[in-house]
Amino acid sequence: MLRALPGLTVHDLVLLPAERARAFFEELHLPAPLDEATDLLLTEIRARLRYVCEVGLGYLTLDRQSRTLSGGEVQRINLTTALGTSLVNTLFVLDEPVHSAAPA
Repeated sequence: MLRALPGLTVHDLVLLPAERARAFFEELHLPAPLDEATDLLLTEIRARLRYVCEVGLGYLTLDRQSRTLSGGEVQRINLTTALGTSLVNTLFVLDEPVHSAAPA
């Protein structure tokens, strides 16, 4: 059963950019039956990686030290925390633009 898994270690995963780690976890399907804790863990990992990518930080690796982040990156990381709390009636104002990866 373990041989059927994609073959990445935790260390391998933290070296991936968040966008690639997100794709890995989105495509990861573990054999049934999963217990409730495992299901909750995978749901949380997928949600948090999705938030990181949605705020434009998909290029960051998970092993990146927080002291090496720019001020805007720190703000966006804080935004992902807020997104995970299911806030309602909240407006976020970012002081730097989000750049699209698509060519202009």
